[in-house]
Amino acid sequence: MKGFFSKLKKRLFFFLLVLGPGVITAVADNDAGGVATYTVAASLYGMASQFLVIPETIILAVTQEIGARIAIVTKKGLGDLIRERYGIKLSLVIFLLYFITNQGVVLQNISGLKAAFEIFEINWRFFLIFTCLLLIFFVIFFDYKKLQKIFLFMILFYLGYVFSAFMAKPNWGEAMMESFIWPKKINIFDLAFWFSRVAVLGTTITAWGQFFVHSYIIDKKLDVRHLKYERLEVFLGAFITNFFSWMMAIAVTYTLFSNHLKVDDGFKAALAIKPFAGELAFIFFALGLFGASILGLTIVPLATAYVFSEIFGYEGSLDSSFIKGRLFYIFFIIQILLGLIIALFPQTSLFKITLYVDFLNGAMLPIIFYFLIKFSEDPRIMGKYTSRGFSRVAVRASAIIISLLVIISFFGKIFHLA
Repeated sequence: MKGFFSKLKKRLFFFLLVLGPGVITAVADNDAGGVATYTVAASLYGMASQFLVIPETIILAVTQEIGARIAIVTKKGLGDLIRERYGIKLSLVIFLLYFITNQGVVLQNISGLKAAFEIFEINWRFFLIFTCLLLIFFVIFFDYKKLQKIFLFMILFYLGYVFSAFMAKPNWGEAMMESFIWPKKINIFDLAFWFSRVAVLGTTITAWGQFFVHSYIIDKKLDVRHLKYERLEVFLGAFITNFFSWMMAIAVTYTLFSNHLKVDDGFKAALAIKPFAGELAFIFFALGLFGASILGLTIVPLATAYVFSEIFGYEGSLDSSFIKGRLFYIFFIIQILLGLIIALFPQTSLFKITLYVDFLNGAMLPIIFYFLIKFSEDPRIMGKYTSRGFSRVAVRASAIIISLLVIISFFGKIFHLA
């Protein structure tokens, strides 16, 4: 018995040692833009917006595990590997698409933070500027370990969506049927539904998340001794993030969708929930939006700064001083300040771009999956840690299915708008 507890204590120690990259990356996928996307989709399609959430969770777990494994074995970020194997020209094209998509996500998170302050009826301009400057200060002057503690703490705000979901008094059996088995309340052959569904996929399994988990693991300095524990941490992160997104969808479905109310952003959703689920549900939903915005507004520009540093060969680490990693930090700061300047215009509603930004994120996934496949299956790069079996099949099948969904839903959206 003593040996069992000793072994358990050792395993727990190693798990806590690797805790961070998988959980933080996955949960940060549910940033303010993610909240808005889940909210808009659920107000339009109810729990059908979560249809295929189980295979989606598996895809997230598999692709993040592949990314974590590549990073641990090669000790290089995804941006580094793309530049080394495919040259600077293709790397620049990938980075340009990546930057445009990520800046859209940064704008979503700025807008989410602004909305959270407006919901609580405080001076949103002052607090938006103050919070953005505070985040910049933390990233520049805090080291990796301190920042990770902040990131993990911010995840607690997502519990607000769990409380909101229970207060909506849902039909749990119906919710599970619609999302896990087959949706009966919407037309499954509606191409507009699939456009929305690809957007939900694109905010759950993000292009930036695939890059970030590589870079964050490099910063955490994990090695092959930690591989099996990091795999467990990645799987846990995939489950937690989709658990929270499912709860968001429940909170919206059994308040707004059930009463035929459609919204186009998280701000309106929080306000609209209040009459149906009460003051406390409204407060919890708003707190969740605040936490999601803070986490996303820090993680997403960091992900872009990491890739910028990797592709152009600059120092990029949260443990670097500002002088040593100045281009890394400056690129992080520019993204936040650009979003802040745009958000300060009072008539700006950045949530309007929500589904389109996340659709673009979804559309980029097959490209990212291609690189994951090429790198993870190359024995010259991975040695004995190459992808085999289920993960190899799953990532290939996912790339094909997502590509088809993107094409079908894109043309469906064009014809719908026409």
